[in-house]
Amino acid sequence: MRKLLFSSLLLFASLVAQAQEEYTIEGKVEGVKEGTLVSLFLLDGNVGSTVAMDSIHNGTFYFKRKAGESGLDILSLMCTRQEGFPPMSLKIYATPNAKIKVTGTNTLIYTWEVNSPVKEQQEYNNFTMDSRDLWDEYQRLVIKEKSCTSETECKILEAKQDSISAIISNRELKLMQKLPISSVWMEKLNKLSMSVKYNPKFSYKEETLALYNRLNEEQKATTIGQAITVNLFPPTVVKEGDDMADADLFDLNGKIYHLEDFKGKYMLLDFWSSGCGPCIMALPEMKEIQEQYKNRLTVISISSDTKSRWKEASTQHEMTWPNLSDLKQTAGLYAKYGVRGIPNYVLISPNGKIMQMWTGYGKGSLKFKMRRYLDTPKHEMSIMQRGNTRIVNYPSITSTNTDILEIKQVELTDTATIVHFNAYYTPKYWIQVSPNAKLVDEKGVSYTLKGAIGITPGEHFFLPESGQAEVSLIFEALPLETKVVNFTEGTAKKDWQINGIKFSK
Repeated sequence: MRKLLFSSLLLFASLVAQAQEEYTIEGKVEGVKEGTLVSLFLLDGNVGSTVAMDSIHNGTFYFKRKAGESGLDILSLMCTRQEGFPPMSLKIYATPNAKIKVTGTNTLIYTWEVNSPVKEQQEYNNFTMDSRDLWDEYQRLVIKEKSCTSETECKILEAKQDSISAIISNRELKLMQKLPISSVWMEKLNKLSMSVKYNPKFSYKEETLALYNRLNEEQKATTIGQAITVNLFPPTVVKEGDDMADADLFDLNGKIYHLEDFKGKYMLLDFWSSGCGPCIMALPEMKEIQEQYKNRLTVISISSDTKSRWKEASTQHEMTWPNLSDLKQTAGLYAKYGVRGIPNYVLISPNGKIMQMWTGYGKGSLKFKMRRYLDTPKHEMSIMQRGNTRIVNYPSITSTNTDILEIKQVELTDTATIVHFNAYYTPKYWIQVSPNAKLVDEKGVSYTLKGAIGITPGEHFFLPESGQAEVSLIFEALPLETKVVNFTEGTAKKDWQINGIKFSK
């Protein structure tokens, strides 16, 4: 009996302890459609994961969760893809035993009121409420933009949003000047520092720097402090042709590595995050190329997640290659390689030179890149004369924005200039050459496209199973004394450019 009583007491104590670790979020809103789905996301570094969902019935929703080990959960409340809502979220800070109440009178979710005992929430609320009128107008504009019918209307709405954002930033700056430094204050400074880095129209750079100068060395050394620092004082970003950037990199057991350790083989750096869908989709293909090229290539994945998130994600995905992190999220190697979108890939030569850098993944794209740069033979430029025709084999070039087209040969005749290309791309995927393609000589004179062999300009051309094809473009005749030309499709960013095509050594 005494044993039974003791066990019961232990169970009761355990249940009480568990209850004390929980927090609740109770919502009471008006002006929202019955059945609207509410999603709760847990934020961890740059990643948010869905942890709970509820539907609004009779104007209410409810969440109960066990608090995380840190003692402070940072959450995001969203009504994703719901009619009448802006694509924005309500930020919520939660601690064990907190009873949080959310109220609202419309679909402007960013400014729903959060009544909470959590000090971080109270501080965050001060910022939001200080500009509530502006945030409400901003949300209305965002909702309206979702249904705009013309480019002109959309641009007008975007301009109004930008104007409101500038005023909000000014208000936040003034409030921060009066407040002590805290975690929420640092989050706001990080947001301002990103505006300094990425928004050329941002008007408050000096004010933001003045706030940064209030930080002590310990605050600057935190993960968010380092992110703020690299936003305000960007490191030198390496580019193709440069020596690789290196750093202390850790595996899951804490062992330190350097990229220098892997020289002697090609390296493929994979900048990834557990919250990036294409990053995860690419893993099976990376496994294939790691196996296929194991004697010549080392794949190295570099995570931008928090340490805990990185470890959790790594248990879910098998990586048979080095899986590392500098534990600086986006403030370390990510900044040195100029990574803005992921997955981001960097191909490095065996002697540590950067060969190629690109962003994004599509099925087969990594195999294409490896075939293109590891399997394609290297050729030397040569020149020969055949009657009145000058033939330049594999002419050297100054620069190009595409690795799809390689100039195999140029024939310069009295009547035409014929450019023969090797085309490389993902097998069975299409490429397209613009009918506006032209050659431009060193004097700026243009020579128009007159015809093509093996491809029809302006139409889709599908690569065969090999991922390689030969096509030719026929242009107006260049003067025989021409030494250098540029190949161009136009001035748009996506238009192919091959510059400095040389016809003499």
